[in-house]
Amino acid sequence: TLYSDAPSWNMYGQNPARTNFSRDNIDVPLTLKWRHSASAAIGKTLLVSNGVLFFSTMDGNIHAFSIDSGKKIGSKKTGFHSTFVLSDSLLFIARRYGDDTLFRYNLKTGKTDWKLNAGDISSEPLLFENEIVITALYKHIDMYKLSTGEKIWKFDTPDHIHSSAASDGDFIIFGCDDGNIYALNKSDGKLAWKFKTGAAVQSTAAINGGIAFVGSLDGNFYAIDIKSGELRWQFLTDGQLFHGAAVTTEMVIFGSTDGWLYNVDQQTGSLNWEFKTGSVISTSPLVCNDKVFFGTLDRHYYAVDINSGEQIWKYKTRGRVRTAAIVWNHYLIGASEDSHVYVFSAEEH
Repeated sequence: TLYSDAPSWNMYGQNPARTNFSRDNIDVPLTLKWRHSASAAIGKTLLVSNGVLFFSTMDGNIHAFSIDSGKKIGSKKTGFHSTFVLSDSLLFIARRYGDDTLFRYNLKTGKTDWKLNAGDISSEPLLFENEIVITALYKHIDMYKLSTGEKIWKFDTPDHIHSSAASDGDFIIFGCDDGNIYALNKSDGKLAWKFKTGAAVQSTAAINGGIAFVGSLDGNFYAIDIKSGELRWQFLTDGQLFHGAAVTTEMVIFGSTDGWLYNVDQQTGSLNWEFKTGSVISTSPLVCNDKVFFGTLDRHYYAVDINSGEQIWKYKTRGRVRTAAIVWNHYLIGASEDSHVYVFSAEEH
C-alpha cells in the first residue's frame, strides 16, 4: 500500500518512499490565489507544515509564509543555498557548501541545536522518525541521529552522488554517477545490492509494492525488485531522466528531457499513455487523486488527466520551472526560476 497522506508535506517527494502522491482532490481550472517575488531564485523543494509554506532561495535563505493569507511569517539565513526537511517544530537544513553543512534548527526557540560537517550536499535529505540520511556529493552517504547528530553509519561510493535517497523502511535506495543504483540495509548501511545502468543515475527513486522505480541518464526508466535487485522491466525514452517519478497503486508516471510525460503500468512497464509538451520536463510529477501536475523549462505548469493523459489545465509562469509542485489542503503550490512562488486554488476555495 502507498504511504498514507500526512497533514503536511515535510520532505521532498512527500514521504520516505518519494511517491509524490496525494489523495487531496484539486479541481481545475485553478486560479492564482497569491504570488510572491522572493529575494532570489527558488530552490527545488517546497514544504508545508500546519498551513505554513517553507521554501529556500539561492541566496541562502529559508522563508516561511502563511498559505491562506500569503503573508510572510519569517526567514532564516543559512549562508549558502540549502535543502531541508521538517520534523514537527524542527528544521533539518542541508547546505550545499560550508564548514558545517547539516543543522538542526528549532523553529520554536529560534536556535540551532546542533550542526556538523556532512560534506557538500546537492540532494534532498531523507527523514525518518529518529534518523536522517544524507547523500553527499563527494562520494558518501551517511545516517545520523535526529536527536544528537551522531553518525550511525557511512557508506562510500566510487563516484559523485547527485541522487537523493529513498526508502521503503528496510532499504535505502539511491543512484550514483558511476551508473549504479544502490540498495543499502537501513539498519547498518551495508550494501544489499547494486544494479548497473548505462549512465549516471542522478534522479531519485520512487518506491511502491516492493519495486524501486528509477530513471537514468541513459534514457531508460528501470523497475527493480527492492529485495533481490533484479530487473522487473525497463522503459526506453528518447531523452535523459533527471527527476523522480510519481506512483499510484498501479501506475508510475515520469518525465524525460525528450518532452514527453509517460504513464506506464507498474507491474509490466507497458505504456498506458504519453503526453507531449513543448519543452524539457524539469520536475518530478505530482499525482493528486486523478490529476498529474508537472513543470517544464518553457515556463509552464501542466495538469493532465491520470487516466486519459489529456491536458486539463496549463499555467504560464514568469520563469523556467525547476520546482516540483506540492499540494496542501486543496491548494497547489509551485515556483519558477525567476524567484516567484505561486499558490493556486479552485474557484470555490
